[in-house]
Amino acid sequence: MSLFSKFFKKKEEATPPQEENPLPWIAPEDNPWQVRLLDMRPITETMLSTSKDEQMAQNAVSYNSEDGLVFLEQLPLEEAEIAANLTFPVDGKLYPGVLFIPQVMEHKWAIYFHDNKLIFVRSWMRQVYVTAQTRQENGMLIVESIRGSFGEEKPAHTISILHFLMTGYVRNQVVPAPLPEELKDNTRTAAMWSFSMFGNLAKIGVFDEQFTAPSEEPLRSHTMLHIAVAEGNLDVITSLHQQGYNLNALAGDGLTALQWGLVAEDTLVLEHLLALGAHPDARSAEGATTLMNAVQSKRLDVLQLLIKAGADVNAQDDRGFTALHRAAEMGLLEIAEALLATGADKHIIAQGHTPVSLAAARQEEAMIQLLQ
Repeated sequence: MSLFSKFFKKKEEATPPQEENPLPWIAPEDNPWQVRLLDMRPITETMLSTSKDEQMAQNAVSYNSEDGLVFLEQLPLEEAEIAANLTFPVDGKLYPGVLFIPQVMEHKWAIYFHDNKLIFVRSWMRQVYVTAQTRQENGMLIVESIRGSFGEEKPAHTISILHFLMTGYVRNQVVPAPLPEELKDNTRTAAMWSFSMFGNLAKIGVFDEQFTAPSEEPLRSHTMLHIAVAEGNLDVITSLHQQGYNLNALAGDGLTALQWGLVAEDTLVLEHLLALGAHPDARSAEGATTLMNAVQSKRLDVLQLLIKAGADVNAQDDRGFTALHRAAEMGLLEIAEALLATGADKHIIAQGHTPVSLAAARQEEAMIQLLQ
């Protein structure tokens, strides 16, 4: 065989076989990250997770009432520790509590924050795989070191997987998942790896094990205070307040402790929070007050409690709507009367609407008469 023939034989051998039915790619100019992305949705949005092991199936959806404290002393399966320097903005302060709870089997991780540690639990196993030591300063959560691994990945990939989970899971943002570089020539295998690791929360992927997508969305937890509110535990609420928990802090869903308190059938928790100093006009991430939520929940008892505590009946949310706008649109006469009796302004315009125009759009005749 000639040298010329040997050269071309080697070249042919080095060319990887063409993949059958590969997944589509997204060009750098067609996405905000300016990198070539693999569109994994044909697989990750159509697959379902199943298990023949009944215990694993139960484990996967066992976290709804789990505050994460049970995992605090559990060590990762692997003891290896790597240095890291990841930073995440926080909303004032990140309090101990829940960062992500899996709701279905396709959610692969439960994530908690306790004792300045991020705790990543493989949901089907109820086993801690990774912990990360952190500190907080200047409105940032700084990850200093990571212990364990999410699978059998390289250390750099461990860091980027953690970053993806903190962004795609905790902050619910669609960002590229970092895929193993050795799977670049087999897109379907890469997507299956992603589904195994991230479930259906990874839509797109990038073959760069060190890729991290920037995000300015602040981290929040379902704090231990919010959990105590949901459980109606007044003693724990008092204790956490004494430990320095901000009574007006927002949970991961963007709601205050007062707003979480609306789930109770009575007003005992709300009265307790207000007595401890919770602000009656503390706002959600969307600018809604508890008074507005009380209207939407048709809770006249809560409305009256908040008004007595000094809530602003004319407060406007981020779109400009007031509690009276809500009551008018829903046809809640008794609530509208209570608001008007305490000074609610029926002339405030939000996105071109007054309360009476919203009532008219819904043909709420009794409300129209009240407001006119």
